[in-house]
Amino acid sequence: MGDVATNRDLYCFIAELVKQRAECRCTLQSYLESLRRLGRNLRARESISPEEFAELLQAAFEPSAHATELGPAATDGYLAWEKRIGEQIRDLDEMRSAGTLDDEYRYFGVDAPRGSRWYNFDPCTYLECAAAGTFGGWQEGDDTGRSYVPGPVAVLDASGAITSVDPRDIDDPVVVLPQITWKMFVDFLDAGQWYE
Repeated sequence: MGDVATNRDLYCFIAELVKQRAECRCTLQSYLESLRRLGRNLRARESISPEEFAELLQAAFEPSAHATELGPAATDGYLAWEKRIGEQIRDLDEMRSAGTLDDEYRYFGVDAPRGSRWYNFDPCTYLECAAAGTFGGWQEGDDTGRSYVPGPVAVLDASGAITSVDPRDIDDPVVVLPQITWKMFVDFLDAGQWYE
C-alpha cells in the first residue's frame, strides 16, 4: 500500500480496494462485524493515522479478522463508534430478517425497522460512498461509477443563502488528512449508510 496522506490518496485507495473486492460475496453486515472486531484492537487510542485507517478498512474484508485480547479501557470516542457500528449491524440484521434486503429497488433508499434510512447495502458501495461523503477526494473521470448530477445543485453561499451552481464549480480541494478520530470514523459509517 502506498502512502495515504490526503483525502485524494484515501479515495484512490478505496477505489482500488473496491475494484479488487468487486466479486466479494461477503455481506455488508459481515464486513461491518469484521471491522468492529478489528476496531476493538484500537479502543484505547484517540485517533489513528490515515494509513492505519486504510489498512483497517482493507483488513476487514478478511474473514479471519479478529480482535486481540482487550487491553486498556476504551476511549469515549471509541465507545460512540462501537455504539454506531453496532446499530448499523443490528439494522442490517433486522432488514435481512424482514426481507427488506431482498427488495431490488433498495438502493433508491429503504428504512430499517427502527426507522433509519439506508441507501448502500454491500461493502464496496458502502466504502466508496463513505469516503466520498466524509473526506471527498473524488475527481471527475475516476473509474468508480460516480458522476456529477445533471444540472445545477443547491448550495449555501458565503452569506448562508441558498443558491444554485453547476456541481463542477464547487471547490473540492485535495487536503492533507489529519489523524482519523473516532468521531470522524462515526461520520464515515454514517456516510456509508446514506451518502449516494
